[in-house]
Amino acid sequence: MPSGKKFKVIKELVGNGYNVILLCQLANVSRSGFYRWVKRQVSSSPKRKEDEAMKLKIMECHGKQ
Repeated sequence: MPSGKKFKVIKELVGNGYNVILLCQLANVSRSGFYRWVKRQVSSSPKRKEDEAMKLKIMECHGKQ
């Protein structure tokens, strides 16, 4: 399972009161990696926003074919 999916599951379980250290150990991911992922989810850089806008335009154009 990709780390991003693991991090989503961990975030959900932490929200339900589970221990982040234990969950990261069980998922075989680093705690620092998890927190970096969380930070990226909260604050989008200008480049990331631009990439998302471009992705939406590409998907829109692809759907019109």
